Amino acid sequence: MSETNKNIFVLDKDKNKSASATRKMAAIFAADVVGYSKLMASNEKLTLFRLKETRKITDKIIHDLDGRIFSTAGDSIMAEFASPVDAMEAAIAIQKEVSAKAKETQDNITIEFRIGINLGDIMAQDNNLYGDNVNIAARLESIAPVNEITISEKVYLEVEDKVEISFKYEGEKKLKNIAKKIKVYTSQMTVEKNASSKLKFKKPYLIGLIVFLGLIILTGFYYLNNKFSNKIEYTDNSKSVLENFRTDQGNLPTNNIVSSDAIVVALMEFQNQSKNLTQNKVDEISLLFKDQFSESEKILTVQTPQGSENLNPPEVMLIATESNASFVINGIVYDENNLSFINLKIYEAKRGSLIINQKLNLKDDNKSLIEFTSDFKKDILKK
Repeated sequence: MSETNKNIFVLDKDKNKSASATRKMAAIFAADVVGYSKLMASNEKLTLFRLKETRKITDKIIHDLDGRIFSTAGDSIMAEFASPVDAMEAAIAIQKEVSAKAKETQDNITIEFRIGINLGDIMAQDNNLYGDNVNIAARLESIAPVNEITISEKVYLEVEDKVEISFKYEGEKKLKNIAKKIKVYTSQMTVEKNASSKLKFKKPYLIGLIVFLGLIILTGFYYLNNKFSNKIEYTDNSKSVLENFRTDQGNLPTNNIVSSDAIVVALMEFQNQSKNLTQNKVDEISLLFKDQFSESEKILTVQTPQGSENLNPPEVMLIATESNASFVINGIVYDENNLSFINLKIYEAKRGSLIINQKLNLKDDNKSLIEFTSDFKKDILKK
């Protein structure tokens, strides 16, 4: 094998027989996180956590559309598809879902992608792919706008009337380390979205739309209120978060950055502010709480050190990143009117948001705590 430039390799003709490389046609998908180095410099652990969560989305979409990921160096994803249409559908779905997730983020650590797709003859060897057409896909990705997809003309001719989005012809582009200029097209996903948001509806249609949306909201409210335990003090937002979490269960991709399909719950050491209960008694309550979770094979508990009474989102995300947890639970034992209570706070890891803040009486051998744990386990497990 001989090197023609820094990134492109070709087989020497006289070594064709001895090499195990084979040629084939494929659509090459290349994605990269926008501003990854800056994100890492700003908050390394939170960036890695967000990237891991995003990879759960991207890898499942690629797998479901019969793609194969052959490289995931750092923040990049390289995949091959037998069909350029499948590659394009994967790119569209990824940009939609990832950009929607980015809008939910309340800090400056947002994961967004540029995507490039090319079609052509490539070489496969040792589960990796090589050749000009692989490099062209990577170069197309590098010039794509944020949340958009840039493709070669070969891809455009195959997908133009088969996908739901439109493209803008960008002309011929000279790409780095690519000898010939490439005719380039860029998706108009963000442009079309902005334009559609400015459309003005006529009054009859607007009234009908409002009524329709109202019915959806009422249906959703009834559905969520009857799907979760009425003994746990959820807000409507908490129920939506848990519903999204349950929907995502079972969708974990099999790759090296996702370690387990069990739900991990990080249990912080309970703080003892009670004069009625000794520290040993509080430790027993903490162990009981942990054992209640451990009864389920689908839930894994991780013990973490005692933290502050009120955790902020970055603190929650840091604990979740270190323990790979989906939920972080903090508890404070205290006295009130000569009775002992525990105040449980449960945080959802993705956003670091507080979803449960509940006071439980510790009388009757901690009956209310046991019932609470049982109900919460049912609520987080997919039915």
